[in-house]
Amino acid sequence: MPDEHEISRRTFMARGAAAGGAVVLAGAAGTALAACSSSPSGTTSTTAAPGSKPGVGTGTPVQGGSLSVGLLSEIDGFYPPANHWDTSGYIYAQCLYDPLMAIAADGSIQPYLAESCTPNATYDTWTLTLRPNIKFNDGTDLTATVVVNNFTALKASLLTGQALTQVVSCTVTGPLSLEYKLQGPNPDFTAGLPTQVGYVVGQAMIDQYNAGNVTATPIGTGPFIFQSWLPNSHFTATKNPNYWRKGLPYLDQITLKPIPDTIQREATLKTGGVDMIGSTDPDTIHRFQGQPGYAVVDSATGVIGEPSMAFIMLNCVVAPTNDLRIRQALAKATDQTTVQRIFGGGFGKPVNGLFLPGSPYYSATDFPSYDPAGAKRLVAEYKAGHGTPSLQLLTITDPRLAQVVQIIQQMWQQVGFEVTISQIEQANLINDFIAGKFQAATSYQFGAVNPDLNYVWWSTTTAGAVGTIALNFPRNSDPVIEQNMLTGRHTTDQATRVKAYQTVNQQLAKDLPYIWLVQYIFSEVATTKVQNWANPILPNGMPGYAFDEGIFSPTAIWLAK
Repeated sequence: MPDEHEISRRTFMARGAAAGGAVVLAGAAGTALAACSSSPSGTTSTTAAPGSKPGVGTGTPVQGGSLSVGLLSEIDGFYPPANHWDTSGYIYAQCLYDPLMAIAADGSIQPYLAESCTPNATYDTWTLTLRPNIKFNDGTDLTATVVVNNFTALKASLLTGQALTQVVSCTVTGPLSLEYKLQGPNPDFTAGLPTQVGYVVGQAMIDQYNAGNVTATPIGTGPFIFQSWLPNSHFTATKNPNYWRKGLPYLDQITLKPIPDTIQREATLKTGGVDMIGSTDPDTIHRFQGQPGYAVVDSATGVIGEPSMAFIMLNCVVAPTNDLRIRQALAKATDQTTVQRIFGGGFGKPVNGLFLPGSPYYSATDFPSYDPAGAKRLVAEYKAGHGTPSLQLLTITDPRLAQVVQIIQQMWQQVGFEVTISQIEQANLINDFIAGKFQAATSYQFGAVNPDLNYVWWSTTTAGAVGTIALNFPRNSDPVIEQNMLTGRHTTDQATRVKAYQTVNQQLAKDLPYIWLVQYIFSEVATTKVQNWANPILPNGMPGYAFDEGIFSPTAIWLAK
């Protein structure tokens, strides 16, 4: 089970694009999305239905107060085209910025800064119209020109540009309207706009970065305004008094504190050092669920689309893992059930691919079952021509993770591998992923509401040579996956889409760039004074996706007196 502050599916672009460890999303059933109209700008509904659901407010919202949150990890910066956003990074972003579109509780993609986003008849041209009278916190107007300039910076970035290859152009068509032209039809194009490439920053911030100021002060339209940041200590933002969603936010201030160690984070919550914490250790759920004074929300159930998955990633272009027999042997030697029993916190279930039972894209695959005898035969076959296979298993420094990799090391050694473990800093591991400088490594990734957002991770076009920047981290270049990902992207027929993504899932089980371990469970724990942190309401009044793979919105949180 990978460390909870390791590279995640949202890292980089997280949720949709380069968020690695990861990224990406869309409608749970992959439905084509047409224009989404909203209520007039400035109107909002935030009153929670009375009840006892964890994280849902049960009274009248209270203005004021300061909230402190313990996060899994630290961010490396606030500029979407340049910085690597993991789950924690998105929480920072939710404080300072707003996305063009957002995910509703039913999995549909709804307008946020946008008032609408509508396709032409062939779904290869999309027109986005912004809400009027929205200002950045420096007093400048949100305009189509600023949004296009954001897109230009994102498209030019080595980090996020690979996620935008389908967009041929993004042009201004009016003061508040712009047009995206795509390489081909994509009924689910808007699924990418709640991701890192959909957050909008002010023109002055873009100008500062273009002038070489990589520590530019964040400028956004969001509910809070940047006040201070001491990396690896705390970040503080204060209420945006001119926020365009009238009456919001309720809090006067929010402080985010990265606390990478789970036990320390839990202790800080218990002693009052923070009011909320996030976790990916399933034991956190057991330790706090049902405890007086605390509320717990987790992602063990209720996932829209596909979950984040924990896995061992194998490099398909470096020896010995470039040999399919070696990848098959490693998979057969890994006892998934044992890993889940010891480290899954009781939430682990058998997994044969990216999609869980209940997903429209789920199907049986040929992912290898535990078969140490078969693994030994494959290793012996390889050894006859190449000698004993030797590899290094990369991971992050973390006691709980160290136990996992030591058990996996033993499983692999028992079938004939020579295996060493190397623990390195998270930033270095991310760099190794991007450059392809690894053989095997622990990771988690892929939570997304629409499988189209996985394209950047699996495409043959993003599987570069070792030493080059590539978002297809394992460098698995499979033309069958490429073709079916494009089919899933371009078709308007749901049955065709389902078949395409099932084929992709099957090919991953054959190619084995990933040895699946267990669903990666996120949880959030808050004291009961923290109200409404799992009850987002979108500008059009629809319920939002309440706990998107560890991400929450601070906009409608209030503190009970």
